[in-house]
Amino acid sequence: MSVSISNLKNAAPFAAFAMFFGVFGGSLFLSSTLTAQTTVPASVVTLLPGHGSAFINPLAGTQEDGFVDLFNGKNLDGWEQKNGTATYEVVDGTILGRTAKGSPNSFLCTEKEYDDFELVFEVKVDKGLNSGVQIRSLSKPDYKEGRVHGPQVEIEWDPGESGYIYSEGTKRGWVSPKRTQKNVLKNEGWNKYRVLADGPRIQTWINGTCVEDIEMPAIESTKGFIGLQVHGIKKNAGPFQVQWKNIRIREISGDERRKMKAFRGTPKVDGKIDDLWVGVPRVLTSRSIDEVDELSEDQKASTAWVRCLWDEGHLYCLAEVTDDAISSAAGDEWDRDGVEFFVDRNFARTSTYDDDDAQYRTEPDGNESSGSENDLSTYKSAVTKTENGYIVEVCIDLKGEVGKKIGFDVQVNNDPGDGRRMSAMKWNDASNDTYFDMSNAGTLEMVEGN
Repeated sequence: MSVSISNLKNAAPFAAFAMFFGVFGGSLFLSSTLTAQTTVPASVVTLLPGHGSAFINPLAGTQEDGFVDLFNGKNLDGWEQKNGTATYEVVDGTILGRTAKGSPNSFLCTEKEYDDFELVFEVKVDKGLNSGVQIRSLSKPDYKEGRVHGPQVEIEWDPGESGYIYSEGTKRGWVSPKRTQKNVLKNEGWNKYRVLADGPRIQTWINGTCVEDIEMPAIESTKGFIGLQVHGIKKNAGPFQVQWKNIRIREISGDERRKMKAFRGTPKVDGKIDDLWVGVPRVLTSRSIDEVDELSEDQKASTAWVRCLWDEGHLYCLAEVTDDAISSAAGDEWDRDGVEFFVDRNFARTSTYDDDDAQYRTEPDGNESSGSENDLSTYKSAVTKTENGYIVEVCIDLKGEVGKKIGFDVQVNNDPGDGRRMSAMKWNDASNDTYFDMSNAGTLEMVEGN
């Protein structure tokens, strides 16, 4: 069966909510590169060198609700073509895109725009054709006469750069600085992609293997349509085609409670990323506390990639902070540059602090402080400076065991040099209340693996 894009007006509305087998939300990812002191599940996949985190297979496990079909398998309702003259048609329940002679890049785009989401789809592409899927992309009359532009997840035959992020239509080129993994896409048959866009963090997988985990530069768009690209081709080349199916999306709300996992291990607390930390899952402090944000346009908030380990008596955290201008000029500890860790040991989620709840803080110069009712004897930290910021590694007294869950959050304070805190970035709770209210903290689970 074949349905052309020209028949859109007569097509039925596309389907609503659907399930996608084996895809999970949140920010948990595992690695196969841990040392002997750390154990991980058998379903791990290889980490891209140099990225410092890795990921569990998102295509294995139980079904999960929350996904909506972007393509109903029958017609192209909800989509519109932008740029180019490549053809898009429905063939046997797939969207088939075919190149056209003399055409520039063409895009079949969703009518709806998305900001934070989890996107899954399957794709296969002809040898010789470069393709991709646009995310958070735009088309404006005042920008190159409607030229589609924005982040693109690459699709091409291996060896290639499939799964990496390219800035389409902007002349900025590759967003992904290192593109060393070349062999995750199967050249024959269907490939399963997963894209997780959560704030500035973009993660991609192909066939269950992580390809990219990156913090997007602020210049890239943060909300826009999803677009299926058919690339322009050279004269006398082709024709080529690319096909998509099972295109589904799950929108992520800005206040969705985040989850992460910590793995068993006892690191040396020295402010350094030793072998035990390599491959441990990491999360990004990407939620801004709006009531604190007073930065000018030329100032940038400080953020941190955070990882956690545990043993029977302790929780260990390592935060890699990006800070362009380290300062300790402010009078109060909470106004200075630094990283704060919040723990709810009994997972009670109370709106006032219980005896087990704690707030700890470490500044770039190593100065430690805590909430008024907390004992610093239960906290140890170490700091090292880096080219673009600093690393804070901490040890918190806490009983650890497999399956234990605690309330957890991390906050990065930033004084850009004005003698007061002008931005604060959190992992989960975007309020400024976590120092007395743990009810909105994120969830950290302790696991051991196989």
